[in-house]
Amino acid sequence: MDGPEEAVDEIGDDTREEGELLEGEGISYVKEKDRHKLAIHQAHRVAVTVCSMLSFVRNRRHNSLQLQNAVRFLACGVSERTNEYLHFLGLTSSRQTALDALRALTSAAEERLKTVMALLPLRPALGPFVCIDNLDMQEKVHMSSIGHRSMMFHGTWGYVHMPSQELLDTLDGSKLDLTTYQKALNEVKTMDIDPALLMPSSEASEHYHWVMKSQIATALKKYLRKPLEQEGAIPTEPPVIDQISCKSPEIHMFKLMDESDNSAEGIGQVMEAIQIQSGLTPEEFFSRLQPMDADLGTCQNLKSLWDIRYPSDEPHNSLNNLVMQLGCSHTLWNIAQTIFTKHLGNSSNEDDLGAWRTLSSLGIAPEKVIQKKDFTAMIQHMEKVHESTLVLCLWKIINPKAKSELDPMPAEPKTIPTEEGNSIINKCYEKFCSPHARDKAAVGANPKLHNVLIRLHEFSTVIEANRAMKAGDVGRLINVWKIWSFMTHSLPGLTHYSCYLPRLVLLLTHILPESLSKLLRHNLLFSPSGQPSHFVAKDFFLENQNYWLKYFYNRGGIGTDVNRLKQLFSMNIQLWKEFDPSISQEFSFA
Repeated sequence: MDGPEEAVDEIGDDTREEGELLEGEGISYVKEKDRHKLAIHQAHRVAVTVCSMLSFVRNRRHNSLQLQNAVRFLACGVSERTNEYLHFLGLTSSRQTALDALRALTSAAEERLKTVMALLPLRPALGPFVCIDNLDMQEKVHMSSIGHRSMMFHGTWGYVHMPSQELLDTLDGSKLDLTTYQKALNEVKTMDIDPALLMPSSEASEHYHWVMKSQIATALKKYLRKPLEQEGAIPTEPPVIDQISCKSPEIHMFKLMDESDNSAEGIGQVMEAIQIQSGLTPEEFFSRLQPMDADLGTCQNLKSLWDIRYPSDEPHNSLNNLVMQLGCSHTLWNIAQTIFTKHLGNSSNEDDLGAWRTLSSLGIAPEKVIQKKDFTAMIQHMEKVHESTLVLCLWKIINPKAKSELDPMPAEPKTIPTEEGNSIINKCYEKFCSPHARDKAAVGANPKLHNVLIRLHEFSTVIEANRAMKAGDVGRLINVWKIWSFMTHSLPGLTHYSCYLPRLVLLLTHILPESLSKLLRHNLLFSPSGQPSHFVAKDFFLENQNYWLKYFYNRGGIGTDVNRLKQLFSMNIQLWKEFDPSISQEFSFA
């Protein structure tokens, strides 16, 4: 009977290739551009794989390649019937062996999680970053019976993010503790909260001037005119303010929790579940500074729990060690949705000149652009509307007497001198995107122009926040948050953001000491691939993992089993990155 048995340890030099297979390094994906080398490599790999198949059929203990394939096929969604056929051929182990391997991997992941959550000798007063989010899914059964029916599962899931050692080395370790944090919060009681603290400084206002010009330059270069030389041209990226390192993060997933964070009682249960998984005692876990990231609802529930349990001298009851930050992606999505809804207009009214007209002209159905299940598409649609409006403004500068019917825009951008391109961008900014242009339009006789200029400005904040997050520039992101801190007071449906967002901005910019503030700022985003300009928010990364757990592994044709998702998949969800290569390029087995 096939099982996850150990492979042979001692391998001779003349069987090095087979030894690599037995040691678990027999198969991976590499890209080879040279087709001649690719053919040779493929032939060599086929021979090695055939030898491994024969060795496995002869002795099931020689199952390194097959065990890897069994876990790989399970992670990639291969059906059990297909896996059974491949097992018959000797290419993979049985599905039961793969499940046993996942159980072993889960046990190892639990021990690693306890190790990274343990009290560190150098920084015992600081815990690693924790990101959590609620996870709701339907446990659907086909044949209902007593005690066996379809129901909703409401749980919580998350991961641990270890701050990079390079960042910690630049900070004052004596300021990274709970005492420093609570001292800074106590000083807020006597602090004068001046709205000027949230107002953009002269440097921030000058920077946003270049933000708008960079967006105009992007639209000009992409659709209308390209500069002859890049040197001296207005850049398509604004100046960097506070860049985060793109080093690949160290991530450790939590086991899926039955507790839900959708109430004050629930968030308390979630914290207890996290403490149990950490392997620490309640006194150890709740006596050190614990940074966390979550959505607005979780922050509100934690605030309610604080109010209910106040005052309390016991750390595990007061929960005063938790530093809860708003998730950057959820903040972007909710505020962008409100701004887009405000400017979308009524597509059933022909006299309405909202953004729906631009969408309709681009061939996009206006009623399908704002969907809560696809915020990424919503941001992309906003960017299309914004760039289309900028292109129209630029075309008015380039050819003020042109009519679209008689003088259409070029299909491909033309090349012009760099000085001419800079002049077009500057004129477009002064006429359509500057504060002076909006003030002039507000007192003018054309309210339509004023509405368009306001839309340009508000959409530009969303585009800038999205691009700043991708670039990993937290300084640019906080500048946008300062603008939103005032906008949320006038936009409908953002009452809670109008309280929590300014609070977070003040915490990061004025209240906390520089070392603690930098630690929190530089862990709002990270680059999963370790590449520049590939940054994502931590809550966005968790939403991506939620998708794999909620849809991919939950819809395999065998029904929902929360216990299986909890015990086998939740802590091993990162395996798909190693086992699911891109199909858009040519790969070979290496």
